[in-house]
Amino acid sequence: MDWKNFFYFSRREKQGILLLLVFVAGIFAGKWIFSSAKPEPLAESEFVEQVVTQTNNPANIPERPVNTPVYNNNRQSPSRNYSSQQEQQRTYYVQGKEPVVRPNPPTEKFPQGTVIELNEADTVILTRIPGIGPAFAKRIIAYRKTLGGYHRIEQLQEIYGMYEELYTQITPYLKINPESIIGIPVNSASIERLRAHPYINFYQAKAIVELRKKRGQLSGIEELYLLEEFTPDDWMRITPYLVF
Repeated sequence: MDWKNFFYFSRREKQGILLLLVFVAGIFAGKWIFSSAKPEPLAESEFVEQVVTQTNNPANIPERPVNTPVYNNNRQSPSRNYSSQQEQQRTYYVQGKEPVVRPNPPTEKFPQGTVIELNEADTVILTRIPGIGPAFAKRIIAYRKTLGGYHRIEQLQEIYGMYEELYTQITPYLKINPESIIGIPVNSASIERLRAHPYINFYQAKAIVELRKKRGQLSGIEELYLLEEFTPDDWMRITPYLVF
């Protein structure tokens, strides 16, 4: 092979090679000129100052330049810079304090000699009786509803929590009207209605219903005396509440 002829270029080829070399050189020169300059390494004093700043700012939040506006997250608009005087004029809402619980004024009690009807009195009237508070007044009324009304003062002794001294203290203030009692219709009441009374249990209620089915319409308490489920004391207590 003739190496002399191999490296021989015509004039046009030499011009093309020269332009290609200029183009490649221009690319490298432009890349070097327009590339961002690398940050210079921090001096030792500057590095120490930066570490101290980050240590004093635990949240590592970069400090905002003085003239940089602050933007509201909702409206994306620069917030206002308030002066110290405007800061003092702001209105702040104070957290509410715990409500003050004040005891109710004492209830004025009835004087001696006052007598009230037990089956018509409400809790307000009962609490005016010396010795009876709101809780005990509610118990008296609740038991009165369960019975259908009181027919004897002695029935108050059946209330939970009643003690002898209190019973002796309140009885002079009470009287009873037997006509205010709400009775149980024996010939139409169901077992559930009968057993709901404090003086009648399930077996006694069932015996009354069974006797009613056998004899039909019952005319009086005498027809129930033969039931073995009741004792004489039971009849004494329940008779005022049975209606035929």
